[in-house]
Amino acid sequence: MIYAIYVALVAVAFLTVLNGFLRGAKKAQLDAVFSLLMLGLVIASFVVAGWKFGLLSIAVTFIGALLTRPLAARVASRLLSASTGNTGGEFVGLPPKPLERISQELGRQIDPSKLVDEMLSGSGRRDQAEQALLDYCEGQSAIREIMTEHKITRDDLKELYSRLLAVGAGQWACGHWVAASAIAYPEALRYLLDHQDSDWMATAYNLIMHFESGQPLQDEE
Repeated sequence: MIYAIYVALVAVAFLTVLNGFLRGAKKAQLDAVFSLLMLGLVIASFVVAGWKFGLLSIAVTFIGALLTRPLAARVASRLLSASTGNTGGEFVGLPPKPLERISQELGRQIDPSKLVDEMLSGSGRRDQAEQALLDYCEGQSAIREIMTEHKITRDDLKELYSRLLAVGAGQWACGHWVAASAIAYPEALRYLLDHQDSDWMATAYNLIMHFESGQPLQDEE
Protein backbone atom coordinates (compact mmCIF):
# COMPACT_ATOMS: atom_id res chain seq x y z
CA MET A 1 0.00 0.00 0.00
CA ILE A 2 2.73 2.45 0.95
CA TYR A 3 4.55 1.86 -2.33
CA ALA A 4 1.36 2.63 -4.26
CA ILE A 5 1.16 5.91 -2.33
CA TYR A 6 4.78 6.69 -3.24
CA VAL A 7 4.07 6.05 -6.93
CA ALA A 8 1.00 8.28 -6.72
CA LEU A 9 3.06 11.02 -5.05
CA VAL A 10 5.66 10.93 -7.83
CA ALA A 11 2.87 11.10 -10.42
CA VAL A 12 1.23 14.09 -8.73
CA ALA A 13 4.62 15.79 -8.34
CA PHE A 14 5.22 15.30 -12.07
CA LEU A 15 1.81 16.77 -12.93
CA THR A 16 2.46 19.72 -10.64
CA VAL A 17 5.76 20.49 -12.34
CA LEU A 18 4.21 19.96 -15.77
CA ASN A 19 1.42 22.40 -14.95
CA GLY A 20 4.04 24.96 -13.97
CA PHE A 21 5.50 24.86 -17.49
CA LEU A 22 2.13 25.15 -19.26
CA ARG A 23 0.01 28.20 -19.95
CA GLY A 24 -3.67 28.65 -19.28
CA ALA A 25 -6.31 30.28 -17.13
CA LYS A 26 -6.74 27.20 -14.94
CA LYS A 27 -3.14 26.86 -13.77
CA ALA A 28 -3.93 28.19 -10.29
CA GLN A 29 -6.92 25.89 -9.88
CA LEU A 30 -4.91 22.87 -11.03
CA ASP A 31 -2.09 23.77 -8.65
CA ALA A 32 -4.61 23.88 -5.81
CA VAL A 33 -6.01 20.46 -6.79
CA PHE A 34 -2.54 18.89 -7.05
CA SER A 35 -1.52 20.40 -3.72
CA LEU A 36 -4.57 18.91 -2.02
CA LEU A 37 -3.89 15.53 -3.61
CA MET A 38 -0.28 15.67 -2.47
CA LEU A 39 -1.26 16.61 1.06
CA GLY A 40 -3.84 13.85 1.18
CA LEU A 41 -1.32 11.25 0.00
CA VAL A 42 1.29 12.36 2.53
CA ILE A 43 -1.27 12.18 5.35
CA ALA A 44 -2.33 8.75 4.10
CA SER A 45 1.27 7.55 4.23
CA PHE A 46 1.51 8.61 7.89
CA VAL A 47 -1.76 6.84 8.72
CA VAL A 48 -1.00 3.66 6.77
CA ALA A 49 2.69 3.13 7.52
CA GLY A 50 3.69 5.33 10.44
CA TRP A 51 5.77 8.43 10.88
CA LYS A 52 9.01 7.07 9.36
CA PHE A 53 7.38 6.19 6.05
CA GLY A 54 5.36 9.39 6.30
CA LEU A 55 8.52 11.48 6.46
CA LEU A 56 9.96 9.41 3.62
CA SER A 57 6.89 10.25 1.53
CA ILE A 58 7.77 13.95 1.80
CA ALA A 59 11.27 13.20 0.56
CA VAL A 60 9.86 11.06 -2.25
CA THR A 61 7.67 13.97 -3.34
CA PHE A 62 10.53 16.46 -3.56
CA ILE A 63 12.91 13.99 -5.21
CA GLY A 64 10.18 12.93 -7.65
CA ALA A 65 9.54 16.55 -8.65
CA LEU A 66 13.27 17.14 -9.12
CA LEU A 67 13.92 14.02 -11.18
CA THR A 68 10.87 14.37 -13.40
CA ARG A 69 11.39 18.08 -14.11
CA PRO A 70 13.33 17.58 -17.40
CA LEU A 71 10.66 15.16 -18.63
CA ALA A 72 7.88 17.53 -17.57
CA ALA A 73 9.53 20.38 -19.48
CA ARG A 74 9.84 18.25 -22.61
CA VAL A 75 6.24 17.06 -22.39
CA ALA A 76 5.05 20.64 -21.83
CA SER A 77 7.01 21.76 -24.87
CA ARG A 78 5.38 19.06 -27.00
CA LEU A 79 1.91 20.02 -25.77
CA LEU A 80 2.51 23.71 -26.37
CA SER A 81 3.98 22.94 -29.77
CA ALA A 82 0.92 20.93 -30.76
CA SER A 83 -1.42 23.67 -29.53
CA THR A 84 0.27 26.21 -31.82
CA GLY A 85 0.50 23.89 -34.81
CA ASN A 86 4.30 23.80 -34.69
CA THR A 87 5.21 20.14 -35.12
CA GLY A 88 8.69 20.51 -36.65
CA GLY A 89 10.55 21.83 -33.63
CA GLU A 90 12.61 20.11 -30.96
CA PHE A 91 12.71 21.36 -27.38
CA VAL A 92 16.11 22.87 -26.60
CA GLY A 93 16.08 21.44 -23.08
CA LEU A 94 16.22 23.14 -19.72
CA PRO A 95 18.96 25.75 -19.21
CA PRO A 96 22.22 24.69 -17.53
CA LYS A 97 22.08 24.93 -13.75
CA PRO A 98 24.20 28.12 -13.47
CA LEU A 99 22.00 29.89 -16.02
CA GLU A 100 18.89 28.49 -14.37
CA ARG A 101 19.89 29.94 -10.99
CA ILE A 102 20.58 33.33 -12.56
CA SER A 103 17.29 33.23 -14.44
CA GLN A 104 15.37 32.43 -11.26
CA GLU A 105 16.63 35.68 -9.74
CA LEU A 106 16.03 37.70 -12.91
CA GLY A 107 12.50 36.37 -13.27
CA ARG A 108 11.63 36.58 -9.58
CA GLN A 109 8.20 38.04 -8.98
CA ILE A 110 7.92 40.96 -6.59
CA ASP A 111 5.98 40.21 -3.42
CA PRO A 112 3.43 43.06 -3.00
CA SER A 113 3.71 42.79 0.79
CA LYS A 114 7.44 43.53 0.52
CA LEU A 115 7.20 46.25 -2.10
CA VAL A 116 9.14 48.81 -0.06
CA ASP A 117 11.98 46.37 0.59
CA GLU A 118 12.03 45.48 -3.10
CA MET A 119 12.27 49.14 -4.05
CA LEU A 120 15.20 49.60 -1.69
CA SER A 121 17.12 46.38 -2.34
CA GLY A 122 15.45 44.58 -5.22
CA SER A 123 17.12 46.64 -7.92
CA GLY A 124 20.50 45.82 -6.36
CA ARG A 125 19.76 42.10 -6.44
CA ARG A 126 18.56 42.38 -10.01
CA ASP A 127 21.67 44.28 -11.06
CA GLN A 128 23.82 41.57 -9.49
CA ALA A 129 21.85 38.90 -11.36
CA GLU A 130 22.29 40.78 -14.63
CA GLN A 131 26.03 41.01 -14.02
CA ALA A 132 26.08 37.27 -13.27
CA LEU A 133 24.24 36.67 -16.57
CA LEU A 134 26.81 38.69 -18.48
CA ASP A 135 29.63 36.83 -16.69
CA TYR A 136 28.00 33.54 -17.68
CA CYS A 137 27.69 34.61 -21.32
CA GLU A 138 31.30 35.78 -21.51
CA GLY A 139 32.36 32.48 -19.97
CA GLN A 140 30.95 30.51 -22.92
CA SER A 141 33.43 30.13 -25.77
CA ALA A 142 30.67 29.98 -28.40
CA ILE A 143 29.21 33.26 -27.15
CA ARG A 144 32.64 34.90 -27.12
CA GLU A 145 33.16 33.84 -30.73
CA ILE A 146 29.87 35.46 -31.75
CA MET A 147 30.75 38.61 -29.82
CA THR A 148 34.07 38.79 -31.65
CA GLU A 149 32.45 38.09 -35.00
CA HIS A 150 29.82 40.81 -34.55
CA LYS A 151 32.22 43.15 -32.71
CA ILE A 152 29.97 43.58 -29.69
CA THR A 153 30.89 44.10 -26.05
CA ARG A 154 29.51 43.17 -22.66
CA ASP A 155 27.61 46.46 -22.64
CA ASP A 156 26.02 45.53 -25.96
CA LEU A 157 24.81 42.25 -24.46
CA LYS A 158 23.29 44.17 -21.57
CA GLU A 159 21.55 46.49 -24.01
CA LEU A 160 20.15 43.52 -25.94
CA TYR A 161 18.83 42.04 -22.71
CA SER A 162 17.18 45.34 -21.74
CA ARG A 163 15.57 45.72 -25.16
CA LEU A 164 14.21 42.18 -24.97
CA LEU A 165 12.61 42.98 -21.62
CA ALA A 166 11.06 46.09 -23.13
CA VAL A 167 9.39 44.19 -25.98
CA GLY A 168 7.92 41.38 -23.88
CA ALA A 169 10.62 38.71 -23.71
CA GLY A 170 10.81 39.02 -19.94
CA GLN A 171 8.73 35.90 -19.40
CA TRP A 172 9.07 32.19 -18.73
CA ALA A 173 8.91 29.59 -21.50
CA CYS A 174 9.36 25.95 -20.45
CA GLY A 175 11.94 26.77 -17.80
CA HIS A 176 13.70 29.56 -19.71
CA TRP A 177 13.67 33.22 -18.75
CA VAL A 178 13.61 34.10 -22.43
CA ALA A 179 15.44 37.43 -22.28
CA ALA A 180 18.36 35.72 -20.51
CA SER A 181 18.49 32.56 -22.61
CA ALA A 182 18.29 34.66 -25.79
CA ILE A 183 21.75 36.08 -25.14
CA ALA A 184 23.16 32.96 -23.45
CA TYR A 185 22.46 30.44 -26.24
CA PRO A 186 24.65 30.81 -29.36
CA GLU A 187 21.90 30.13 -31.90
CA ALA A 188 19.52 32.55 -30.20
CA LEU A 189 22.15 35.28 -29.84
CA ARG A 190 23.18 34.97 -33.47
CA TYR A 191 19.52 35.19 -34.53
CA LEU A 192 19.02 38.23 -32.32
CA LEU A 193 22.07 40.02 -33.71
CA ASP A 194 21.05 39.24 -37.28
CA HIS A 195 17.61 40.78 -36.65
CA GLN A 196 18.53 43.96 -34.80
CA ASP A 197 17.01 46.05 -37.59
CA SER A 198 13.83 43.97 -37.75
CA ASP A 199 10.59 44.21 -35.76
CA TRP A 200 11.79 43.59 -32.22
CA MET A 201 8.40 42.41 -31.01
CA ALA A 202 8.32 39.79 -33.77
CA THR A 203 11.88 38.78 -32.93
CA ALA A 204 10.98 38.45 -29.24
CA TYR A 205 7.93 36.35 -30.12
CA ASN A 206 10.05 34.02 -32.26
CA LEU A 207 12.54 33.63 -29.43
CA ILE A 208 9.73 32.82 -27.00
CA MET A 209 8.38 30.18 -29.38
CA HIS A 210 11.89 28.79 -29.84
CA PHE A 211 12.47 28.20 -26.14
CA GLU A 212 8.88 27.17 -25.48
CA SER A 213 8.18 24.74 -28.31
CA GLY A 214 11.45 24.38 -30.17
CA GLN A 215 10.36 26.46 -33.14
CA PRO A 216 13.41 26.85 -35.42
CA LEU A 217 14.95 30.29 -35.59
CA GLN A 218 14.98 31.25 -39.23
CA ASP A 219 14.15 34.09 -41.54
CA GLU A 220 10.54 34.41 -42.54
CA GLU A 221 9.78 33.88 -46.18
